[in-house]
Amino acid sequence: MEAASMQAFRNYEVDEGGGGRLLSCYRPPVPPMPALDDVWPAVEHAMAAVGAFDRALSAFPVPGTVGRLFARLDAVHSSGAEGATTTFTDLLEYETSLKRAPDPEDASQVAACADAFESLQEGSPDLKTAILEIHRRLFERVADPHVTAMAGQWKRHANCTADYESPNGMFFYTRPASTAAALAEWQAFTLDTGGPELVRQALSHWMFEHIHPVADGNGRVGRLLVPLVLKRKSATAHACCFIGEAIHANKDLYVDALKRGRSTGDMAHWTRLVLSFAAQTAERNLSRLERLEEIHRKWRDITAGLRSHSLVHRLVPWVLTRPAFTVSDALAGIGAGTFTSMNTAVARLASLGIVEWAGAPGRERLFMAPEIIGLFDSTPDTVR
Repeated sequence: MEAASMQAFRNYEVDEGGGGRLLSCYRPPVPPMPALDDVWPAVEHAMAAVGAFDRALSAFPVPGTVGRLFARLDAVHSSGAEGATTTFTDLLEYETSLKRAPDPEDASQVAACADAFESLQEGSPDLKTAILEIHRRLFERVADPHVTAMAGQWKRHANCTADYESPNGMFFYTRPASTAAALAEWQAFTLDTGGPELVRQALSHWMFEHIHPVADGNGRVGRLLVPLVLKRKSATAHACCFIGEAIHANKDLYVDALKRGRSTGDMAHWTRLVLSFAAQTAERNLSRLERLEEIHRKWRDITAGLRSHSLVHRLVPWVLTRPAFTVSDALAGIGAGTFTSMNTAVARLASLGIVEWAGAPGRERLFMAPEIIGLFDSTPDTVR
């Protein structure tokens, strides 16, 4: 790489931090597209894997699968990469009318991440508007009033992360005074055309993570934008190019590649890594989707002999994407029947082995579909 390009990747600006400190803040350049010869095997692999998952979702007979299951799984892993402890099961239980979780505040942020994705995947808001909307949802209900005051706003102070290679052991992201201009460059690059779209969005993600435009949650926001932008640009039919699960399992590689890009300008290495994350996650999700189809077919066979107007037939596809629920949840979700008739239908599902009762007795009992939950709460090695 030429010396001028290398200098661009080492672009730091001075910011006056609190207490009169002068901080050296990183301003990422618009990254060049790497030579295709350097990344093409990773591009082919990712395009094939993401494309296969995307096509399978189009053929899947139950709507809402991406948002209700796969986006929630990604929210769990993307949040887990930032230290969250909420599991997929915890999240689903928190999202029932019972609102239970081992750590309710942690679960509420993971749920907010999933909800933000679900609300944005069908629209195409301005990207900067989407960033603030996701951030608002993530932090508007946390206990700390100083955090909630910043929900849905751009950062006001330079944010940083620990980095033993940086002065004083801290690396500072783009200074607040340069955030607007840096975001304008990022958005122009993200929405531009030319070259494989997966490569462009991998580079866009690198740029976004170095801008760090909001006070906290930038990793979750940035990872959420990848599938949303790819769908917006019609690179995929569904917002399904997730990377959170692979990053959660390989956080050190992810962080090292971010640093390597800014220190050496080697964007081919970063691109290959992110595309491998996209391919790994898509392949695992395709395996899950294939298993979901088998479970759905089995459930329909089990319930085929019931009378045609039974609520059970409406419950089966609903439970497939909401495998933790109360009778009240089912009643609200399906929009038919009474509490008594729905309770009877859920009891029939339990008698057929489709759902199991979980939790303390009472009017609002929790029911779970263990086949579905086990599929999404399993480790990658156990996914068929």
